[in-house]
Amino acid sequence: MRTQARRHRIGMYCPGIGVGGPWRSVHSVLRGIDLDEFEVVVFCDLTDRYEPRPEVRVAPLGSAAGGPVAPANCIASSRRRRLPLPRPVRVWAGFAATTARLARLIRPWDLDLFHTHWTGCEESPVAARLAGVPQVVGHFQVDPTYDLHGERGGPTHRLLERLSNGCLDLGIAISRATRAAWVERTRIPPSRVKTIYHGIDPEKFRRRRPRSEARRVLGLPADGRVYVGGVGRLEEAKGFTYLIEAVAALATGRPNVKLLIAGEGPLASVLMDQAQKLGVADRIHLAGFRMDVQGVLDALDVFAMPSVCEAFGYTLAEAMSTELPCVGSAVGGIPELIAHNRTGFVVPPRDPAALAKAINTLIGDPDLSGRFGRAGRERIIEHFGERAMVQRTIAVYRELLRSRRAVGQRLRPALAVRS
Repeated sequence: MRTQARRHRIGMYCPGIGVGGPWRSVHSVLRGIDLDEFEVVVFCDLTDRYEPRPEVRVAPLGSAAGGPVAPANCIASSRRRRLPLPRPVRVWAGFAATTARLARLIRPWDLDLFHTHWTGCEESPVAARLAGVPQVVGHFQVDPTYDLHGERGGPTHRLLERLSNGCLDLGIAISRATRAAWVERTRIPPSRVKTIYHGIDPEKFRRRRPRSEARRVLGLPADGRVYVGGVGRLEEAKGFTYLIEAVAALATGRPNVKLLIAGEGPLASVLMDQAQKLGVADRIHLAGFRMDVQGVLDALDVFAMPSVCEAFGYTLAEAMSTELPCVGSAVGGIPELIAHNRTGFVVPPRDPAALAKAINTLIGDPDLSGRFGRAGRERIIEHFGERAMVQRTIAVYRELLRSRRAVGQRLRPALAVRS
């Protein structure tokens, strides 16, 4: 039985084992939250304690967050043959089965507030409602533009998105663009979605070593070369094909320009084939996945984020914090990070010519690049600090828990009169 004295119990939901963008926001909040005020349970795929703060409890998801559901996919006929169900039926049945499993996992924890870091067409907000959690918060870490091929544009997914987002007491969007996209797409009331930018610790992301030393560590030639670079998964959304085209366009006038990309993904061989066809394979260095992102940033002269969709851009913030001049696509939250013509350039997406022109301007004007770099770090410190992000998120928790307590206090006298 609950007592008024106990700490508010908060559940944080984030599938996976501790890496990726959503997990970065989880780690930030868990580093800054006061565990004398809140008891925290993390619903995730970790199977042991949450190491950075062992007081935080872990509820392993196991099979609760997914897995094939046989009844959703087929039914048995009298002849023991299995007949395929229409895709919308399978999607709804799978959604319902996963929701029920999650609700069973959540219910015994007797939560006061549930914060899911996977929001959109997701089961977790609905599961939290079914589990009887009084307050549900959802973090919009991506937006509908990530559906590059329209696979989630049909009525089935749109209805599930509305169902899921309709279960939120409050949504947290990581950029104004993300907030606007979900409000328009699912008709969630604007008053129920706050913008809280992701944040980084600018003291962790600042130049640690000279460019020449950083390049030596990466095995790169240093003298007389200019390195443009990007960091991210090698997939269509990151737009690296356009960056390779831009470098190819610069090749004649800038023979010393090289491209360094850190990341792994399904397009690695495609990108190198493209570079080969464009005659710039010797200018491209794919560094693979790097735990030490700062080591890559230290090696660069210019940072580029040519994404075709990007709700925020953690590595862009890190590059700006490192005082790198930046070029980014005019998509999602990128124009909110880069102040065009003050900390870098914002160019149209999927436009290698515009990308090449912006990069060429920065290479050709070291004074401008230096001014942009210094202004970029100041902008991160002022608007995109981790501490401010954590404080605003915890303020959301307090506000919702306060409103719930106020409703309870108003209801108690009325219930007493009725009884």
